[in-house]
Amino acid sequence: MIRAALAMVGVSVVGLLAQEPQRPLTFDVTSVKPNTSGEQGGSSKAQRGRYLGLNVTLKRAVGLAYRPVQEFVGGPDWINTDRFDIEGSVEGTPTQDQMLEMLRSLLADRFKLAVHRETRQMPAYALTLARGDGSLGAELHAVPPCTPPPASPASPASPARRCGGFAVGGGSLKGTGVTMTQLAAELPSATEGRYVVDRTGLSGTFDVNLTWNADALSPTTTSAESAASIFAAIQEQLGLRLVSITTPIEVIVVDRAERPVGN
Repeated sequence: MIRAALAMVGVSVVGLLAQEPQRPLTFDVTSVKPNTSGEQGGSSKAQRGRYLGLNVTLKRAVGLAYRPVQEFVGGPDWINTDRFDIEGSVEGTPTQDQMLEMLRSLLADRFKLAVHRETRQMPAYALTLARGDGSLGAELHAVPPCTPPPASPASPASPARRCGGFAVGGGSLKGTGVTMTQLAAELPSATEGRYVVDRTGLSGTFDVNLTWNADALSPTTTSAESAASIFAAIQEQLGLRLVSITTPIEVIVVDRAERPVGN
């Protein structure tokens, strides 16, 4: 009888433990500081136990944290304009998904970020091949998957080699060893924030070197300025094009965000 009672208690305790929600993963050390350099370009990357966002908006950091969702609505206006240097690090070798969970925890803690997901019918762009023969432009090259260089305290994020990521500036985008899905996810920052879906059919990884006139945004105007727009540059330099579509899109709705207290 006693043994049976103990066994029942043991089962109930185990059951309660099994039902206890798992705590979100977090970085060991975090830092958030306003960036007042006035520069427009920035970088945002999570790998090898470290997230480093330099001169990034909160919207861009959210874009990485909730990848592959690319569309974000709501929140205060400053999430698109204020820039920050954001860093988080953890011991060990967490997976990419674990790193993104830690970044979400960082944003919730330091920016009081609260979001929810919805599916909405929205205008978007499809990234497609532009040429009938399927040839690529001179600034898009198929390459073998790259291997990130070892991180070092002296050079934690070398601007010369962003393996599997992008360096983005005013009117320029350089990608090293990136997929077409990653390229599509990076393009909304240059196309007035509109969601871009990859429909190129291209697999593998590529080096991308794209430059355009950041002040020329229209895909339809025929002025001389438009010749350097992001739409013309994608077609001429990459052999791809952006086609307007309407499609159901999963969006991240920002319910709350607060400016952080820097450290």
